[in-house]
Amino acid sequence: MRKFKELSNIKKPIIEYNERKYIFSIRSLILFAIGAPLSAYLIYIFFDWEAQFWLHEIVVKQTVYFLNLFFNMGAEAQFAPSGIYHWKFAIPGKTPIYFETFCTGIQAICIFAGIIIFTPHSQDSAAKEDIVWRKTKALIVSSVIFYVVNIIRMLIQIELYYIGYDWNDIHVSISAASSFIAAIIVLLMHKWIPEFILSIIYTGTLVSEPIKVKRKKKVKEMVEKVNKAELKLMRKILRMDKKTYLREMSTWSEEFGYIIDGNYLTIPPEKVSNFIELLMLDKPFKKNN
Repeated sequence: MRKFKELSNIKKPIIEYNERKYIFSIRSLILFAIGAPLSAYLIYIFFDWEAQFWLHEIVVKQTVYFLNLFFNMGAEAQFAPSGIYHWKFAIPGKTPIYFETFCTGIQAICIFAGIIIFTPHSQDSAAKEDIVWRKTKALIVSSVIFYVVNIIRMLIQIELYYIGYDWNDIHVSISAASSFIAAIIVLLMHKWIPEFILSIIYTGTLVSEPIKVKRKKKVKEMVEKVNKAELKLMRKILRMDKKTYLREMSTWSEEFGYIIDGNYLTIPPEKVSNFIELLMLDKPFKKNN
């Protein structure tokens, strides 16, 4: 609760992307973090329910159709209910391959459906005006892509199995290789729903902001007492990597009239007030602010 209150009191950052402003409420970010995985799990459970095994039949029969069309295999889709398996591929001269919910590829669709549905909307009216249409488009396109790729995956696996490869070897390796499609879906989502990536960045900014405030307060107190600031702490406040900071520190300190003294930055007494003022800016020591 204390952390939540701290975040609530922080001035909300604004992310500008493609000439739009993105501002997310903390409530929507929390709902995203909880709702996306929970909804994905519940949707999968729904399709793993025996009453929804019509999906198994559709996927198996479509796969068999293309196996015989492209490879003239003579494969058959057979209904053989037994526990979690209701359908199987009958491959001439081979042990049958049993089919379960996970083989439909629905789990990938569920994950991205949860993400798309619960991705936060910006509080800026211009940024969220077409969000429902963008989400709908992303959901439809991602689902179709996952479904088609899953059919292709099974065609490749079963053909390799038919010509003599061990099923366990090709099943695991090709299934893992086909997961690259998730990266393509993320790119499509970023095109249509940049809120997904931006909300993650936004969350990171909110979480790190209290730490930044504490660091600023520590530097401010030290400068007021001894006219010095620790260089390591300043680098963290400025959010620079060590190499960049060391390269630019000399020029930066000269520009503002400060002195590098070992591991500390010395601020002349007459510049202390200005130093603290620049330190407390949203983007510290940016003169254009």
